[in-house]
Amino acid sequence: MKKARKKQVVTNILMMAIGGAGGLVLAKFIISRNYSFLQLFYALFWVTIGFLIGTVIHESGHLVMGLLTGYEFVSFRVGSMTWIKEDGKLKRKKFNIVGTGGQCVLMPRECDSAEDFPFFWYNFGGGLFNLITAAIFIPIGKLIPNFYAAMPPLMLGILSLVQAFLNLVPMNLQVPNDGYNILTMYRDKNLRMNFYKQFRINGLLYAGYEPSQIPPELFDFGDEKTGIGDIMKASLAIDAKDFETAKKLMQGVLDKGQVNAVYELECNSELLFCKIMTGDTEGLETFFDKTLKTYIDSSAKTQVSKRRILYAYQLLYKKDRDAAQKEYDAAMKMKDTYPSAGELKSELGLIEYIKERGV
Repeated sequence: MKKARKKQVVTNILMMAIGGAGGLVLAKFIISRNYSFLQLFYALFWVTIGFLIGTVIHESGHLVMGLLTGYEFVSFRVGSMTWIKEDGKLKRKKFNIVGTGGQCVLMPRECDSAEDFPFFWYNFGGGLFNLITAAIFIPIGKLIPNFYAAMPPLMLGILSLVQAFLNLVPMNLQVPNDGYNILTMYRDKNLRMNFYKQFRINGLLYAGYEPSQIPPELFDFGDEKTGIGDIMKASLAIDAKDFETAKKLMQGVLDKGQVNAVYELECNSELLFCKIMTGDTEGLETFFDKTLKTYIDSSAKTQVSKRRILYAYQLLYKKDRDAAQKEYDAAMKMKDTYPSAGELKSELGLIEYIKERGV
C-alpha cells in the first residue's frame, strides 16, 4: 500500500497546484476590480455551479460523440447520481468511482480489429464540448457590464476551460484522463482493443450478464503491460469462486507496480477478500491499513462489491456477526439502486456464499 499512498500524495500535490494556480488567477481578477465580500461570495458560488454544469457538459460530449460513432447508451453519471436505460425507460440509480466527478459509459459496437474500433471521438468529445462552452460563454461574460449578470456565463466558461485542460492534456493520476487514453491508444493497438473489451464487458454487465455469461474471448487481453487484463481475469475467477487463482492474479498485478492509484487500491481490496476466503490471514490487520480501509469504506457507499468485502471481513475473519449483519443489510438495500444488473447478481451470489461459509 506504500505505492498507493505515494501516488495519492503526488496526485494531491498536483491537484492542489492546479487549484492554487486557478485560485490565484481568480483572486487577482477579483482584487483588481475591488469587489465587495458579497460579490466575492457570489463569484465563488458560481465557481461551484460552473464546475457542476461543466461536468454535465463534459459527460454530454462523451455521450453525443459516442452515439454519433456507433456506441450504445449504457449509463450517465454526475457525482453519484446515475441514469441507465431499463425496460426502454431512463431510471435513476446510485454509483460512484473515487477520483471521478462523472462518467458516461457507452458500449461500442462489436469489432473484429483495433482499426474498426472508434475510440477517438468518444474520448475527445467531453473536452471538445468543454472547449466549445468556454469559447461561447467567456466572451459573453466579458461583454456583460453588470457584475451579477456576467458571473454565471463567465464562471461557466472559465471552469469549462479548466476541465478541458484537465481532461485533454494527457495525465494518469488517480485514473487516466481522456487525453492519456487517446495518446496511448494511438500508440498501441493492443491497448485500443483492450479498451474496447473493457467497454464491452461493462456494457454486458449493465445489460444483466453475469461475468460467467460473457464471451470468454473478451477476457483475453493478450500480452498487455497495464495489468488490466489480469484484473479482469481475477474478477472472473472471483465470480467462479476460484479465490486462489484470483489472489495470484491480483498479487502479480501489484508486484509489477504498473497500475494507477485507483487500480492499485482495487487490487488490494480484492486481494484482501481473497486472503480471507482462502484462510491466508496472517498479517491481515497490517495489510488492511488506514489507506485501504478509507478507500473501501468510502466506495462501499455506492459499490456492492465493497459491501461484500466488508461482510466477509466481519463474518469470516472478525467473527463479529452483528457488524457482519449491518454490512449484509447495507448490501441488500442496494438492490433497487444499483445500476449494473449483472454485477449485482454476481455480487449477491457471492454474499450468499459467504453467508453459507459463516454458518
